[in-house]
Amino acid sequence: MKFRFHSSDVPGRDIWRPGADVARAFKGSSDVFSGIYGIGSGVGELVDDKCVIDFRDFREFSAVAVDRFTTSDQGILRSLTLGFIATSLVLIDRAGHPAPAMPGPAQELAWRALRDQHARAMPV
Repeated sequence: MKFRFHSSDVPGRDIWRPGADVARAFKGSSDVFSGIYGIGSGVGELVDDKCVIDFRDFREFSAVAVDRFTTSDQGILRSLTLGFIATSLVLIDRAGHPAPAMPGPAQELAWRALRDQHARAMPV
């Protein structure tokens, strides 16, 4: 079974079609990080093989994730969030929204490269 992720801005347009296990892992991760950061993720529930992402909330959530990644001295937390952030950046890009601000040009290039690498593994 595949899940279809849509943007709240463009309902019905797929921005990602992962398998069920990957979809559940992403949704679960968004819930966990939402609790850690104390902010809503914007990632909707997985219902009838669909998930709608509210990008007003999701962009803010992703910006907090990038900031916490950048400022954290917790290596394991950084490691756990790395893939989630890269996946989030792909979704933000595919939905036509600007990426969160990065702390500098080197970080922007690094995140862009990781985003592009992830995008190749994320079927639409």
